[in-house]
Amino acid sequence: MKIVCVCGMGLGSSVIAKMNIEQVLKKMQIEAQVDTCDVGSIRSISADVYVTTRELAVTMPEELQVKTLVLTNFVRKVEIESSLGNFLKEKGL
Repeated sequence: MKIVCVCGMGLGSSVIAKMNIEQVLKKMQIEAQVDTCDVGSIRSISADVYVTTRELAVTMPEELQVKTLVLTNFVRKVEIESSLGNFLKEKGL
């Protein structure tokens, strides 16, 4: 499975999200490749799941919105674990 964390420049909050998602996935015993990307380049990166914030979710391409998990906080691992777990179950991943 491939997860891409999306932020405005692909260098700030997406890197924080990547590190925390990797820790959560390890705890959940789920193997996945986690990358980062800026919102402007998102169409060029194929993934099973895209993770972004509420502010950027509206800028995600329409065709990727079904694969997009919107988090309110990239730091709170409890929220990440709950949201990601529910999203993966819902999508059958």
